[in-house]
Amino acid sequence: MTADTMPPPTDGLHVAMERMGEKGPWLWAMFFLLCTPGVLNIWHLTAYVFLGQNLPHWCYVPELTEANWTATQIRNISSTGGLTADSCKMYTWNYSLLAEMTYVDALEYTSSHKRPGQYECDKWSFEGEGMVSEWDLVCSRLPLKSTLQMAVALGKFLGALIFGFVADKWGRKRSFTISCITYIIAGPVATFAPYYLLFYFARVALGMAGTGAFNSGFTLLAEFCTKKHRTILGILYNMSYPVGMMILPVIALYIEDWRMLQLALSVPAVLLVIHIWILPESARWLVSQGRREEAWKIVKKFSKKSELVKLTMAEANDATTANEDIHKETPAVPAVPSVSSSEPWYKRSIASLKKLFVIFSHRELRRRLLICHFAWCVTAMTYYALALNADNFTANKYIYVAVAGAVEAVGYVLPIPMLKFMGRRTTSVVLYFISGVSLLLIIPIPQDMSMTIMGVAMVGRLCIGAVYSVIILQTSELFPTVNRNTAVGTSSTLSHVGSISAPYLVDLIGAKVWYMPSTICGVAVLIAGLLVLLLPETKDKEYCDTIEELMEKNPRDRVSIRNCFPFLKS
Repeated sequence: MTADTMPPPTDGLHVAMERMGEKGPWLWAMFFLLCTPGVLNIWHLTAYVFLGQNLPHWCYVPELTEANWTATQIRNISSTGGLTADSCKMYTWNYSLLAEMTYVDALEYTSSHKRPGQYECDKWSFEGEGMVSEWDLVCSRLPLKSTLQMAVALGKFLGALIFGFVADKWGRKRSFTISCITYIIAGPVATFAPYYLLFYFARVALGMAGTGAFNSGFTLLAEFCTKKHRTILGILYNMSYPVGMMILPVIALYIEDWRMLQLALSVPAVLLVIHIWILPESARWLVSQGRREEAWKIVKKFSKKSELVKLTMAEANDATTANEDIHKETPAVPAVPSVSSSEPWYKRSIASLKKLFVIFSHRELRRRLLICHFAWCVTAMTYYALALNADNFTANKYIYVAVAGAVEAVGYVLPIPMLKFMGRRTTSVVLYFISGVSLLLIIPIPQDMSMTIMGVAMVGRLCIGAVYSVIILQTSELFPTVNRNTAVGTSSTLSHVGSISAPYLVDLIGAKVWYMPSTICGVAVLIAGLLVLLLPETKDKEYCDTIEELMEKNPRDRVSIRNCFPFLKS
């Protein structure tokens, strides 16, 4: 190893990493590369609105179809809903007899006879073509349609588990790279999948890739930048979601064929090859693994030569001299790898379960954790239900998705001043209550007033999107260091349960009563707000390391109007 490549001691290396994280152009370039996959993530999450759009359908009658009857004629004779509604049932006429008649004679025959019984059909005819018509995703098979959206949510759940382990064990960039490659492969597979199951698993893979790229990218960004940049970049990192939502309806407006739309949303993933090529590994992670030489090479590559010369001459040499004196007296001890990298996954899982049992064994922490679990689950369920609910609101789906994206962008910024003046609990409660009341106000609005419904729903979406960033911060502050990761991790798991249930809520319940999905979400959100009201305020409170310290510094406080709104105390 030459003097030029010799890594400086730990102190000097950390100084170099800090200086690298302060560089404006380089840091913004890394930020752009890391957050752009979020556009693909929200595309595949929200594309269901366009891919799975409802098509007018009625029961398939082979006898009348072979007799060259038109769709309108077949539907008028056989469908229990006539020409005005979709139908899952058909009358039990003798269709072989009717096929021998002209349509006029058949119409006269059915009008003069008592209507026969009805039965559920197992094959349908559709007005138009799409994913729904290709796999008959209507009536008794409607849950299969919702399952395709659930597949992405399931993939996000699995991706959080798998890629989180990969990032800790083998590196942040490797986890990000695998996610990008999954994007590149799974998108075209979904486009050309001839079978429902293959399309389903491709959607699961897209969900996994989305979570893997998002979480690994956020970790890389946090480890690249200095502390003073983390807040603003952390907020802006989420902006790829609303940007993607505003672009998606423009693409869908010009590409009506569902397979071509899926392809158009998948092809841009090829650009992620550039990200894989340019992005470095996290130098901080390399140092944590004892791979300081590799970390030093990354610092050298992305730092100015003058800065490195100044560092090695003014700081590194002094530290080296001190280290040499220490090494003369103390034998070298190999670095001990961290628990997360050395322990097998099953031992880490057992350790997490033990921490979870510790939380549940303590009455106050158990109460806090159950409230957080419910709040996270309801927040995710409402967020995704509102994103997918355009058909039930009879809104123009293109306008609905674009407006939802614009509203979400505002929602990421809204909590910043609220947190400053009102604290965590009050901000959460206010946002939950406004969202819940807005969703319940949809009930008395006539269904044909689609723009009014959309406006009220967007208020609910604005607040439920804003509360996402608050509830994460609040949960992390409610628990001691020894249990904090377990509390946040299990709460995140419960949020995926909410997102998995959202498409079934929208498709199955919404098909029976159009306002019921938003009503269920509104009631659940109000309950979440009431429960969060029972949590202690954590604004300006120090992080605690143990349960005893937490109970001493951040005890359960009395719930009152004055406690929830401190500015009223004066």
